[in-house]
Amino acid sequence: MKIIKNISKIAFILAFSVIGFLVFTFFPTRLDFSKNSAYTLSPATKKTIRSIGKPLTIQVFLSSDLPTKLLPLKTDVLELLQEYRKTGKNISVTVLDPKNDIQAATKVKDYNIPQMQFSQLEQNKYQVSTAYFGIVLTYEGKTEIIPQVADYSNLEYNLTAAIFRMTRMELPAIAIVGEQAGLAQTNSDPILLLKQALAQQYSITSVQLKTIKEEDKNNFIKKYSSIIVLDPESQKYDSDEIALLKSYFESGGKLVVLSGGVTVDEQTLGASLSNNNINELTATYGATIKNNLVLSTSAEYVNFGNAQSQFLVAYPFWIRTNTFDEKSGLFANVQYFSFPWVSEVAIAQKSGIKISPLIFSSQRAWTQGEPFVLNPDIIPQPKATDLKARLLAALVENKKGGKMIVVGSSRFAYEKYLGQRSGNLDFVLNAIDTFSSNGSLVGIRSRSLSTYPVSDLSDTQKNIYKYAAILLFPLLWGVYGGIHLLKRK
Repeated sequence: MKIIKNISKIAFILAFSVIGFLVFTFFPTRLDFSKNSAYTLSPATKKTIRSIGKPLTIQVFLSSDLPTKLLPLKTDVLELLQEYRKTGKNISVTVLDPKNDIQAATKVKDYNIPQMQFSQLEQNKYQVSTAYFGIVLTYEGKTEIIPQVADYSNLEYNLTAAIFRMTRMELPAIAIVGEQAGLAQTNSDPILLLKQALAQQYSITSVQLKTIKEEDKNNFIKKYSSIIVLDPESQKYDSDEIALLKSYFESGGKLVVLSGGVTVDEQTLGASLSNNNINELTATYGATIKNNLVLSTSAEYVNFGNAQSQFLVAYPFWIRTNTFDEKSGLFANVQYFSFPWVSEVAIAQKSGIKISPLIFSSQRAWTQGEPFVLNPDIIPQPKATDLKARLLAALVENKKGGKMIVVGSSRFAYEKYLGQRSGNLDFVLNAIDTFSSNGSLVGIRSRSLSTYPVSDLSDTQKNIYKYAAILLFPLLWGVYGGIHLLKRK
């Protein structure tokens, strides 16, 4: 009888296992217990994918001889793309190997996808190998290319942003105000690189606010999905221009304001308080650009030499920082920021306004007011009590959906001041993408995984843990054995 019962139990377990295997084979699912659901698509991504009305093709150009160290990345990327395919009924994913497929090799040349070079140790020798790892998205004759998949943490944001751009019916209009006369659309334009990047996805217009007639102001407010406000430096916005920008913001408009509180002469390294009156716009809603300059021990190296010789020095007025919320989509692809001659941003709560800090300097930063001393040889040293993190950028939001990013540097997006891997332009592009998507890209988080290192222990604590690990398990077995012997007696 017992044998029959045991056989029945075993048969039930086997049948349950087989049925479970078949169910999960045809209806695969998974549970994500990672912090912040790092392996689950964000709601914004799912919404964007499900809105696709026509076929969208994702081609992955991936070499089969990928270096061993990139195999985990390969697995993560392919699993992510399969999540896109499962979520969107019009999405197809194809993996191609350009090294073993002639047609794929032709395509990577057409898409200008470069080979990545790797140095690795094989058979006690360092060898250089090459591999393809790029993604191409195609929709209705439009193409978006991610030439090298090296940053998995921001890949979801990049893919969803690309899909959103391709599936839009028309290009959103972006206005740039405050440009210096005569420099726009020329090779001398300091933000030419930013404009070229924006022009790939938006209709860009340089607007002189003074030329807008009263009867056209409502059309101006409705026409532009975002406005980039530049510091006119030697010029000044008049009260009507400021009032128009306020009306735009209060009507739900989105702005990116790049302005400092100090005017700097690069040739003489002289500085004076700015009179650009942009604070009449930003301070109204709680973000005041101070009339000072922030210095930091975390600084970019600047060449103060001449044509004959170079003199590189860490210049405290050119701040380098990576203190920001890496999980926010605003900071996708950003590793650090370069701030040339930046002013501190002070924030204060206002009725009906939500204001949030975005970017801070390092903890070892201080400020300088009049008289300004910009010469690197004679910069006054700060007191220890003056060193603290300084706010460099903030986000202002109102109840009607208006958003305004305030950055305390007029040169923040100037090409000549960008570090080799600084994320200044990426930040502005991410902001415009988020603003112009009506929130469709908001909340797409970074997929970087959190690590939890063991905290530092004293020598005494280390000895306690060590001997406990060595002796505790044998001691428990000894106690168990002793108790068992006593019961037998």
